[in-house]
Amino acid sequence: MTDRLLVLLIIAAVVAAIWALVRLRATSYRGRDAADLLEADRPLILAFSTPDCVPCRTAQKPALEKLRQRYVDRVEVREVDATVHPELADRFGILTVPSTVVVGADGRVRAVNYGLALADKLALQLGLDGGPRRGVTSRLDTVRRT
Repeated sequence: MTDRLLVLLIIAAVVAAIWALVRLRATSYRGRDAADLLEADRPLILAFSTPDCVPCRTAQKPALEKLRQRYVDRVEVREVDATVHPELADRFGILTVPSTVVVGADGRVRAVNYGLALADKLALQLGLDGGPRRGVTSRLDTVRRT
């Protein structure tokens, strides 16, 4: 019994360490200059995917489309195939898809999301109105915490 408990504790510690490294990696890209990617004076979302990524097509793409429709001329959304542009994926430490990089109108990286990012979360990271207000949790955040 104690052997099983020890193995469980080791697995939990490894998972926690990996999670902490991913969070640290994501925050290390914040604030970096990405002004060379902006084509207009508006924020940019780089959405990394691959042709065989099912969550990219079924969840991330609809979220990006919702963001495009909600903020027609206020945000640019650019979808990037990570297999065609590996140098761009390496620049932001993209190791998995779907992933999004949020670049403010000032050319600074505001957030890197490894995994699915819904439209409200992206709007909040861009500081656009219509996203959830600070201090207000979405239903998805509540589900994730429990």
